[in-house]
Amino acid sequence: MNNTIEVIINGIPESLQKDTLILDLLELKSIEPAKVVIEINKNIIKREQYSSQTLHDNDHVEILRFVGGG
Repeated sequence: MNNTIEVIINGIPESLQKDTLILDLLELKSIEPAKVVIEINKNIIKREQYSSQTLHDNDHVEILRFVGGG
């Protein structure tokens, strides 16, 4: 039985463990949840769902970072 899934993160294919939560992914990549917006399959995910939303095989994930400037 395969315990991994294949997802596309910001255009790059990656393998993750099954049942990986958005919060797990952000922790794995050392990204602060408060500083990003997550989009999965063109749907923006509410921040309060990061700890309950599981990633699935073939999901397309975009991690959008806030950038200051002026």
